[in-house]
Amino acid sequence: MTISIRAIVAGMIGIVIYAAFKGGYYFLANRLQEVGVLLSLVLFFAAAVIASLNVKEKNLKWGFWFFSTLLFIGYTVIFPAYLFSVQLGVPMLPSVAASREFLIVFIGPAVYFLGRLGFDVDELQRIVIITLGLIVVSYIFHYFRIDLEAANNSSDPAVKGMITNDARGYRLKPPSVALFLTTIISAYLAIAEEHKKLAIFWRITFLMAIYSWIILQARAPTAMLILGTLIYHFCFARKPRLGLLFLGLAFLFPVYPILINQYFEMSANADGGVRYNSYLIAFEVIREYPMFGLGQSSNFTKSEGDLFGKHFYSSDLGLVGVAFKFGILGAVFYIFFVIYGLVRAVTTNWLIFKKTGAINIFLVASIIKLATDLLNSVLSYHYVQVHGVAHLSTVIALTALYRLKYSE
Repeated sequence: MTISIRAIVAGMIGIVIYAAFKGGYYFLANRLQEVGVLLSLVLFFAAAVIASLNVKEKNLKWGFWFFSTLLFIGYTVIFPAYLFSVQLGVPMLPSVAASREFLIVFIGPAVYFLGRLGFDVDELQRIVIITLGLIVVSYIFHYFRIDLEAANNSSDPAVKGMITNDARGYRLKPPSVALFLTTIISAYLAIAEEHKKLAIFWRITFLMAIYSWIILQARAPTAMLILGTLIYHFCFARKPRLGLLFLGLAFLFPVYPILINQYFEMSANADGGVRYNSYLIAFEVIREYPMFGLGQSSNFTKSEGDLFGKHFYSSDLGLVGVAFKFGILGAVFYIFFVIYGLVRAVTTNWLIFKKTGAINIFLVASIIKLATDLLNSVLSYHYVQVHGVAHLSTVIALTALYRLKYSE
């Protein structure tokens, strides 16, 4: 039996998505993520070269997709490593290696080039969403496979890091973005999917997703899921509903600073003020390096813990953490790309509904996720992490392909 090139490419995309959204987090010390990054590079360069030689349409925009991706890597991987090296007097290469998660961004342009080479955009999206569903199913498998108490007491930091232990007991850290998206996607496709075997798969996956939320007891993410769903239906489901969005923003703008102030006051009194003190440290660093930030640290040279104390993690500080590492300019870019992805997802979903009479459930789930992350940007750090970069890159690529498909 022979395996077609199309099947091999589909499998490679599936591995990249599985690795990027933390499907491989629970075994082999997450080495699958390195495989996913490597495969995204292979897919990007192979598809880019083949597309440049075979796609003759003038709307390919090959230069934009190829060189803007390289520019993004330069800004997020090379430049922060250089800054940290110069400002702290340490070697640059370890910081480059510490930023390798950003290389997963290649999956978006790779998907776009593959779509221009003849892969149907619906087929590409189906690979993505089925993989997300498999991540949730595998999470439940690993939840029962792993001895949570033993893992929490493990001397291996990679194993111990998988476990959360608090008043609610031992819990396996979830693939949060995949779980969020899959809960929405599976709820819809459990009813809407016409293919019998896939409908059964999505019904099982939905039950797994609900069970995951139950065992996690994650109140804040559950609230964000519900809030985001309401925001979508009231503001983004149809173009005429945008008026409600502007009405909501008119209310939110004066209230949001008050909520942020309340959050900082709560941080000062919670957990001995650890997070609040981390914010104070981050603000001081931002004042010292306002435009481009401190840069990317590395455990092999000087880590954030070495510089600012073992309880300091910029990834816990949301948008402030982004500004700490990438400067105010980086924080502005962060908000810009989240808004850009949200706008593309919303307008493309409208286009698809206009042409087909049905919503695109992956884009709907992405709209809900992006909207809540934008609203929660004080805490959100997703889009400078591997799962967030992969998600946003994939959204941009798929919306580009859908616009070509339905604008013809």
